[in-house]
Amino acid sequence: METKNFRALVKQLRTSFPISSTVIVRRSQAKKNCGNTTFDGNCYRIRIQSNQSTTSQIDTLLHEWAHVCAMEAAYKHEASWALLFGQIYDAWTKNFKEQINE
Repeated sequence: METKNFRALVKQLRTSFPISSTVIVRRSQAKKNCGNTTFDGNCYRIRIQSNQSTTSQIDTLLHEWAHVCAMEAAYKHEASWALLFGQIYDAWTKNFKEQINE
């Protein structure tokens, strides 16, 4: 995939699905994992395997950007995090609470 096209896609993602933290996107050759995303509490880092097809690079970037959006929502304790927390807490009160010796 040409660099200018890859950068244009990243720019479009930044505009359409903005993230409040810094997001660094890099492409590099790798033998496993089409891509991965990490977050250090301040900055998201997306790595895309450059030695895969253009279609796969696009799919991987979209996949990893979705991880960033999900992590951003969870890190900020937004609604999607609150729903999950509520489900976990509800399961604890119904199923796990009796197992804890108080």
